[in-house]
Amino acid sequence: MALLLLQLGAHPNEIAATQRDECIEGGAFFLDFSRPLGRLRWCGAWNRRLGVTMSLIVPVVHQGEGSGSRSIAVDRGDPYFAELQRLWKERFPRERARPSSDVPAEKVDADFATQFPDDAAHRQRA
Repeated sequence: MALLLLQLGAHPNEIAATQRDECIEGGAFFLDFSRPLGRLRWCGAWNRRLGVTMSLIVPVVHQGEGSGSRSIAVDRGDPYFAELQRLWKERFPRERARPSSDVPAEKVDADFATQFPDDAAHRQRA
């Protein structure tokens, strides 16, 4: 399933990301502009420095986390591929405000698996 970016009324200054039709209430993930956007390139072999960018490694942070540790892969064919690069040029680096309350790690893990079911390769913390 393709990535969906959206604004949530309760978080007007952040951009939510999901691979579902909508975000889970209380379990949204936002683009994390406090960390750099990663690039996976092809130039005869996969690398991070030379060649054509084929995938982006996009940092995300749970709404209940102060600092994020997860990322999702967005391939070149995704409709938001160019938009994500533009957003990082415009907004990186940006500090993120601490949430009003922290969420247990188990909930963050479960929400990530629900919001990004197609991103099995990046389910582990980056």
